[in-house]
Amino acid sequence: MIIGITGGSGTGKSSLAQALGRRVVNVDALYHELLETNEALRGELTAAFGTCVRKELAAIVFSDAAKLRVLDGIAAKYMIEAVNQALADGVGDVIIDAAVLFELGLEAKCDVTVAVLARHDLRVARVMARDGLTAERAAARIDAQKPDDFYVKSADIVVQNNGAPGDAAARVVTQLARANEKKVAIYGGTFDPPTLGHLDVIKRAAAMYDTLYVVALINELKTPTFSPAERVELLEAITADIPNVLVESYTGLLSEYAYIKKARYSVRGVRNGFDAEYERPMFEFNAQIAREEFGFELDTIFIPTTRDHADTSSGNVCRLLAGGAFRVAGKYLDGRILEKVIARFIVK
Repeated sequence: MIIGITGGSGTGKSSLAQALGRRVVNVDALYHELLETNEALRGELTAAFGTCVRKELAAIVFSDAAKLRVLDGIAAKYMIEAVNQALADGVGDVIIDAAVLFELGLEAKCDVTVAVLARHDLRVARVMARDGLTAERAAARIDAQKPDDFYVKSADIVVQNNGAPGDAAARVVTQLARANEKKVAIYGGTFDPPTLGHLDVIKRAAAMYDTLYVVALINELKTPTFSPAERVELLEAITADIPNVLVESYTGLLSEYAYIKKARYSVRGVRNGFDAEYERPMFEFNAQIAREEFGFELDTIFIPTTRDHADTSSGNVCRLLAGGAFRVAGKYLDGRILEKVIARFIVK
């Protein structure tokens, strides 16, 4: 995994990067090395600013945002090449520690990006202690850099680093674990037969989760038209082009099935307010069973159907088919299963 860590001066991003205990590619350190060894870079900087000495450059650009952008533009190609080489030289997890992570486009190399923020007064104090600057000069340097909003909008994870680096590192580790956790959901129902309304919910839910289990529930109190195996076959036919959808049948509690599949979300389609009122106690019931019987939290996600499917239900489709209204019923069924479903209702 490649983790990109960024933030302004005095946020403590480098200390946090070290505290995470992974190999660190420090882009600022690479830049310092390039200033000493890369003649092409030194020449371009001297032509633009009259010097290539790091402290002299800092005095010129860190209180002038326009000049800082010029410097970043000159250094970018050299720094990107150096980062690529550093990444190629190692193996395993690595952190790219870069104040200009997004400006250099290095986020494209990262699996996840972390922005480190801190209180302005604390940043000023840190910069004063580290670089021997006055409070006025430290504040000017910080104020010439990107505002916090830039990092909040750009990064995957944002952490406040107002205490010890280890505290912030622990929060980052927790959030990294959450970011890497596969999001698994279940969509349970009778699906007798599956309609275009069901398919609409499946497609939209599949876009939200890494894996979506569509489960044809077996309820001994119901007498469905299609057998569990047939309903699975129909569901597989209409979801064949959705790679993260898996179809199964199950006898038992929905919460138990979610526990088995390590799913933390149960998807429900709702057509109107009546559906929502009907589903609400079921949501609370399933959540209680999950919590008290299986020791996990199960959230129900309600997905409103589109207007085109607001009056679509398996029951209505079956009634239309039983009455011989095949053409009307066909409007509510996917073409891939239409013939098979209609065949069940044709009187021999």
